[in-house]
Amino acid sequence: MMENNEEEQGMEIEALKSIFMDDMTIAQDGNRIKEAPQSAVCYEIVLSPLSECELRGEDLAVDGDFSAKLGVVFAHSREYPNKLPYVRCRSVTGIYEHECDKLTKKLLLLAEKELLGAPMIYDLVEVAKEWLRKRTKVIETVEESIEDVQKRLEVEAEERLKAMRETGTPVTKENFEQWAIAFDLEMKLKDSKMNESALRAEGLAQLTQQGAVVTSGRKWFEEKRSTNDEVVVVEDDDEEEDFVEEDDSEDEEIGITNEEDDSEEDD
Repeated sequence: MMENNEEEQGMEIEALKSIFMDDMTIAQDGNRIKEAPQSAVCYEIVLSPLSECELRGEDLAVDGDFSAKLGVVFAHSREYPNKLPYVRCRSVTGIYEHECDKLTKKLLLLAEKELLGAPMIYDLVEVAKEWLRKRTKVIETVEESIEDVQKRLEVEAEERLKAMRETGTPVTKENFEQWAIAFDLEMKLKDSKMNESALRAEGLAQLTQQGAVVTSGRKWFEEKRSTNDEVVVVEDDDEEEDFVEEDDSEDEEIGITNEEDDSEEDD
């Protein structure tokens, strides 16, 4: 059983070396874990809050103290991984000692509750690195495709609309000022677009309200033309009537003259 543990421990050390490379070394005497037996080899993995890609500027991170470094020192116990390993966190640069003690307790508690029975050093180191990134306020960037961005924006918009339907939009000083600025701008744009036709339409609307008959230009012209035609026809009728009346009077005068001539002949 011990031989199996030693073999498994050796395989884990080789895997860790291939992952962390130069960041994993044998711990110096001053950094050894006091509780570990002298026969146990103590290793130390030095962690930085930034990954190699971030250090090259390929990813972004927010402002933070990226100079801080954390050392995770560990050694295998004889019955590891069925028993807890020896673990201690220490400050390489920029970390307080009480923070390291708190993190050490957190790692041992996690190992006891969830990781016993299988190699766990890599998992513990990853938890320590995540703690360090949060402490130095590093934000990991997630690459999104155009489709992912569109979907995310649509979901966010739907959630905002749903919240607005349920609760309404609360009126605050900021959004009221934004609304007032937008309203004033809209009014100015409308005023600038007021032209002669708009003013004429406004005047015609007022005439309509006062009872005046408003007609289009074409209709007015047609009505005017028909009125003129009627006037012409009426004038022609009057002239004809006058002409007929004049003819009748002339006939009457001729008749009277003839009668007078006849009377004179009789005499």
